[in-house]
Amino acid sequence: MIYYVCHPGHAYTVAVMLLYYGEALRRRFRLVPYGKETTLRDAAPGVVIWTDFDRLSDQERAAAGELRSRLALRDDLLQLNDPRRSEQRFGLLRRLHAEGRNGFDVRRPDEPLDGLRYPVFVRDEVGASYTAPSLLPDRAALEAALAAPEIRRLGRPMIVEFGVKPGADGFYRKYGAYRIGPRIFPQHLYLERQWFIKHGSTLLTQHRQEFFDYVTGNPHAAELMRHFEDAGIGYGRIDYTLVDGRIQVFEINTNPAVLSNPPTRFDSYDQGRYGRPWIEALLALPGADVAAVQKDIDARHERLLRPLRRHYARLYRGLVLRGAWRRLRQAVGIAGPAVAL
Repeated sequence: MIYYVCHPGHAYTVAVMLLYYGEALRRRFRLVPYGKETTLRDAAPGVVIWTDFDRLSDQERAAAGELRSRLALRDDLLQLNDPRRSEQRFGLLRRLHAEGRNGFDVRRPDEPLDGLRYPVFVRDEVGASYTAPSLLPDRAALEAALAAPEIRRLGRPMIVEFGVKPGADGFYRKYGAYRIGPRIFPQHLYLERQWFIKHGSTLLTQHRQEFFDYVTGNPHAAELMRHFEDAGIGYGRIDYTLVDGRIQVFEINTNPAVLSNPPTRFDSYDQGRYGRPWIEALLALPGADVAAVQKDIDARHERLLRPLRRHYARLYRGLVLRGAWRRLRQAVGIAGPAVAL
């Protein structure tokens, strides 16, 4: 069995995989929400994956860590990640800069600002950013940003030095690769003209070979494994770039979205090929391929999955309608936006 412990509001990260690709996984995978993780005391043999540490309070992390320590006494449970010891974004980035592995530093707003290399930006350590933060060119701009009311809406604000640069072709790159136990495998390579990359919108012809070389060649696997090991993370996705040939780490996300959209017949590519390695790596873990009936755990899992099933059914219908409309426009010769891989 595989027990995936996450914040109850963020189980969507694996929902597409379970609902649309997970035939071999469904009987062996259970979502376990924080707040109900004590049900794991009666867990069948298998794998426990702890995630979402940035979304927990100190007290919640401590309680989850204590349970993890008790479960570690069992020799039939493999546990990946540790609520008390796996590094979160700020600690990870600070250590990597101190070790000379990352070229950019991070600070808390209440720490001395001397020695920062500008420009910098301010972001929340908690959760994800969906829009580009403002680049602040000097200390005066930073102090003004820290005094603004918006800063109070951030759970754990952090100041980050700007540490990326485009390649020779003018494109910025963001790489993403998973670790699941002993396995490292790439998930994406996004390229954009602007520095803040959330999802790559375009893959130009000249970049296709670079993309496929990355996802099939896995060129950084050995160094990425060292990063995961040093951070105490056995499950997650590392997001990074290359600056002058050196890996520069942005974060290691312990609860990343595997795939965001359900598949439809109108997809321009087979997105499942980026999700299937995730399933294969999970099922290869010791004890993961054994199914068990566990009343309380099964009921909590279904309670989390039920609204997600409805949400993705609505999303699927919307994607089909948009795909059919796009195909109709193409059939009658009405130009539409280009769709790229």
